[in-house]
Amino acid sequence: MARIPGGPRAAPAPAVRRRRAWLACLLLCNAAASAPLPRSLVVGGVERHYLLVVPDSYDGAAAVPLLFVFHGKGGDGAAIEKSCGLAELAGRRNFIAVFPDGLGRVWNGGRTMPESLESAKSDDVDFVSGMIDQLEAGYRIDRKRIFASGSSNGAIFCHTLAARLSSRIAAIGPVSGSLGESIPGHYRAPSPVSVISFNGTDDHLVPYAGTSGSDHAVLSVPDTIAYWVKADGCSPNPVVTTDPQSPLDDGTTVVRLRYGNGAAGSEVQAFIIGHGGHTWPGNRTDPEWAKTAGKTAMSISATDLMWAFFEGHPKP
Repeated sequence: MARIPGGPRAAPAPAVRRRRAWLACLLLCNAAASAPLPRSLVVGGVERHYLLVVPDSYDGAAAVPLLFVFHGKGGDGAAIEKSCGLAELAGRRNFIAVFPDGLGRVWNGGRTMPESLESAKSDDVDFVSGMIDQLEAGYRIDRKRIFASGSSNGAIFCHTLAARLSSRIAAIGPVSGSLGESIPGHYRAPSPVSVISFNGTDDHLVPYAGTSGSDHAVLSVPDTIAYWVKADGCSPNPVVTTDPQSPLDDGTTVVRLRYGNGAAGSEVQAFIIGHGGHTWPGNRTDPEWAKTAGKTAMSISATDLMWAFFEGHPKP
């Protein structure tokens, strides 16, 4: 626990502590975000769409963080807005959340080729940059606190976005995705981007060992981590910790690798989910989908961990 300036103080009386806890709970329970607002803009001659979630507490008096959340292949912004818990968290933590739609329900994740002609015409990174411009024109956005997360194909795109738009993205939190194979040979993030990632060793859809030689080519998780450790100038030797096993006995283990001392305060954290599948840690997986996706770690919450990480890693 951090030391309070001025020396130790006497602990509050039990009644005071209970009152403070009750007030804190009341504030959290009453915090909310507005219903998602449909928005659009034209990029490369193509109309693009996204959902915007603004916390009810937003009044324009102070700049707030901005978080983009990208869906997986075959999904859309509305689906991941309902499933990942970040829209609800926006109300409690006072940030604006954006849930965009990929063209053809996919994102160009920097694999061997664009995943659709439409996404090549209307570049997905330009789409994100355009959304930032549009939102900065209408809201007070903290330019040092622009973040991105996503699942599966959306997570793969997070890595591409950070490599290509590092001047505007402070940190990313990809879940069940790794770096597109073509990125290292074409892009090197000129500005440090902090990374917190979550990958299962038994993920059969975006394999931990990576894939090659196709439009779905991605690096392995260790190679993806190494890319960001080098790009951010972090210490190559991680601090390794093992998180508690799930009380639900979900059959997974969780190891955290923390690479610190990066340039401009950047950091890389990687959560490796032993026996974990293509899932979002802390979110219950539909039983039918679990037959394909695999096991979910319930001892940690990717949603809560990534936001705590984001709060500690703004742009300098």
